[in-house]
Amino acid sequence: MNFILPLLLSLTLFLDPIFPDMQIIRPKLLVIELGLFCLLFAWLIRTIQQGKIEIRKTNLNFPIIIYILYISIAYLLSENKSVAFNEFKRMLICSSIYFLSCNILGKDCEKNKTLRNTILVSLIAGSSIALLYGFLQHFGDIHLAKFVFSVPQMGRAASTFGNPIFFAVHLVFFLPILLGFFFYLNQNKKRSLLIFVSKLVVAAIFIIGLFTLYFTQTRAAWIGFFISILLFIILMIKSTKLKIIFISISIFLGVIFAILTHDVWLRQQAHLLIWRDTLSMWMHSPLFGTGPGTFHINFPKFASQDLLAIWPQSQRIINDAHNEYVQLLAETGIIGFGIFFWILFSFFRPGLKTFNQNRNSNEAYILAGLLCSAAGVLIQNIGSVDMRFIISAFYLFLVIGLLYSFENSAYIIPLNLKKNAKITLMILSLFIFGIIGLDKKPKIHFVSLLHYDFSANKLDIQPLPEGTGLLPLILRPYLAQKLLSREVDFFDEKLFEPIKTLDELLELQKKYPNETKIYEKLAWSYSKERNFPKAIECYEKALQINPNLPGVYNNLGNVLFYVNNRKDSIECYKKSIEIKPGQPDAHLNLGILLYLDGKLEESAKHFDFVLKKDPGNEKAIVYLKRMRE
Repeated sequence: MNFILPLLLSLTLFLDPIFPDMQIIRPKLLVIELGLFCLLFAWLIRTIQQGKIEIRKTNLNFPIIIYILYISIAYLLSENKSVAFNEFKRMLICSSIYFLSCNILGKDCEKNKTLRNTILVSLIAGSSIALLYGFLQHFGDIHLAKFVFSVPQMGRAASTFGNPIFFAVHLVFFLPILLGFFFYLNQNKKRSLLIFVSKLVVAAIFIIGLFTLYFTQTRAAWIGFFISILLFIILMIKSTKLKIIFISISIFLGVIFAILTHDVWLRQQAHLLIWRDTLSMWMHSPLFGTGPGTFHINFPKFASQDLLAIWPQSQRIINDAHNEYVQLLAETGIIGFGIFFWILFSFFRPGLKTFNQNRNSNEAYILAGLLCSAAGVLIQNIGSVDMRFIISAFYLFLVIGLLYSFENSAYIIPLNLKKNAKITLMILSLFIFGIIGLDKKPKIHFVSLLHYDFSANKLDIQPLPEGTGLLPLILRPYLAQKLLSREVDFFDEKLFEPIKTLDELLELQKKYPNETKIYEKLAWSYSKERNFPKAIECYEKALQINPNLPGVYNNLGNVLFYVNNRKDSIECYKKSIEIKPGQPDAHLNLGILLYLDGKLEESAKHFDFVLKKDPGNEKAIVYLKRMRE
């Protein structure tokens, strides 16, 4: 059982860089979440089987527990939990991968070395494929003899990450680890063809990686990588004099590089204005901040005229501060900011101590690579917020956990479970994790893929976020767009016999001129036929007869939206909510219109209301994701 967890982590780290990342559906993030799901389940089963909880003793355990508690409390106290959920999820993912990567290895040093190397090789293999794909994107087509390697050509390489910045931070994370692994292989004194070829391949990938990082044209990544490699070499040099000489030469070369690439550095400088305005937002709530994940809905109130002149909120939503630390300060206040830096201090200081203790071992280069990888990502995020989108934050806490896996001391809590208790807990785990799910229909669900309906005696095979447990909760945001795309738009559905239907309704109208239901059905029928002027006329007639019809106001708002009359459409939705506050439809429609007008704070409140009534509402889920992405 002990080798299953490292293999699951290895598989996750190999697959994740290869999978594409796209807005809203986020396949790459889904791979991470499903990988963590499998790891947590396997860890729980192992813990039950062994009858003990074993956690490594590290300086980070306590600050990370405090981080979990602080973000959890902030989430629970949030006025809009739907908006805060993304940061709550990020905290869960980061803390989970830290504890798992730190604790999945046992105390056997030799076995640990083999399993840790398996994890690193899997990471290197998957990331190398993504790196090579990004390299090819710069050229488009590469001809080698009779073979043509053809990929979409891009001005800025993005690989499978969907965004040059996200790809760049992965390279900044990956290249120091690759460099450390090269020197680790180089220390092997055995003369072996496999070792020689491995070193050659790793060196080639590293060199290609340097060019690929340049092709991303990401300034913050260049700085992060430059400082991380500088730190790597400083760690390796023992002489203080040589360290000073090296730092001086590096600074000189860095200045030359900055001059040669000055066009990139002089790109749009709106980020400085965003940082300034974000600090103004923080001063509004300095102790606890505006709340996790709330930057994009609160920032418009603090955006200066200088910034809006460059980026009007109605044309381009400013949903990030382009500086992780400034945004963290604004959202979580000085307390959350302090906890995060407590985590960093608790990592780097003991991390350097661990490196110095192992300086003369053959794993010193692995440790240096992990330390410098984390440093590079953190430095890049001075000019970026890619950690907000979780993937790079996952990799940061992964390397932190892997570095602490070198610790040998652990807390051991015996559970003293009998055989029947173990079996009961394992079965209960299947339901808690949603591997087996139930609902009232009645249905039973297996891994959210196989769905058996008892009443209809029918088996359905497709990914659906139905049933109880953790797995449907993980899948629901990712499948929302897919399920939404299946829906047929109301106005695209046609009447079976439109002329006959309208004639019958018009006859009824003559017979019962004050019956609002007839006007509603007429308006509904005209809407189906896209005769919007007549539909509006009928809805307005119904409201003249009875001005307290929330459904009519909502439907009239829909038609007015389709004829591009947003102002009156918004008023109709508001009137509908005023008459019947508890209906989700008008809240959803109003939320969408406010989102389109760039009024994110108001919009998010309506989406949050909808999700409280209907947690699986695909439209609300998708639009909240669009706000962030």
